[in-house]
Amino acid sequence: METTPEEKAELLMELAEAPASRLEAELAFRYLYAHLEAHIKRSGELNILDVGSGLGEVALRFAALGHKVTMLEPQACLLETAEERARQQLPESSGLLRFLNDRIENLEECIDDEFDLIVCHETIEYVDDPLKAFNVITRVLKPRGTLSLVFMNRYGLIMQKVIEEEDVRGALDAFELDEFETQLHHGRGHLYSDAELKTLLEPLGYNIEGQYGLLIFSEFIDCSLFEEGQCMKGMLELEEKAGNEPHLKGVGKFVHLICSKS
Repeated sequence: METTPEEKAELLMELAEAPASRLEAELAFRYLYAHLEAHIKRSGELNILDVGSGLGEVALRFAALGHKVTMLEPQACLLETAEERARQQLPESSGLLRFLNDRIENLEECIDDEFDLIVCHETIEYVDDPLKAFNVITRVLKPRGTLSLVFMNRYGLIMQKVIEEEDVRGALDAFELDEFETQLHHGRGHLYSDAELKTLLEPLGYNIEGQYGLLIFSEFIDCSLFEEGQCMKGMLELEEKAGNEPHLKGVGKFVHLICSKS
């Protein structure tokens, strides 16, 4: 039986509040902000689009810093939750936020803005036609604008099968998989490597400015290994160092690409 929108919202709420998800969001934000910092100091306020914005984990953080943010989310119940969060957390920033209940494929029909930054985190896996989505994104992204892309890593899935599930046969099979099982998007999501998505992006005029691994170790480590109350801090330090290391970042659960448009 297909998951209802309400069940999806509840599932995503649980995922967003899980320690690993908060760690992933923090790492992605740190990597992205480091790339944007010089531009922000030079130009000030950014106009940002968050594609598949979910519960607003990224969007609300940028709005809190004074940037204009449009949240695009096809699941109405998720968008309503994000709006309620915005009212509670950022009551003075309502003018900076816009909420659109639609899919990326329909974006150009409901908006005529151009954006300095487009955030597309854990979304492209659930898009049936990624090239079409990237074409839409490219048309609404300003020249020299930034695309931040986070997606499930096919090689991270292989690591998960071996280390967490102790499923050697499943790991061998995962080398050939194009999809992964999920409670979202009709039960299936698309698997990509960094090379596969770069192949789609580069003909559209994107340059890869940064590439990081997210959640390389955290899902395999018990928090009891850290001193009491130090798990998140310790994990952040470990993950941030590993996510920059060329020999390690390729096996993270997620890949984070930061791309600039020519």
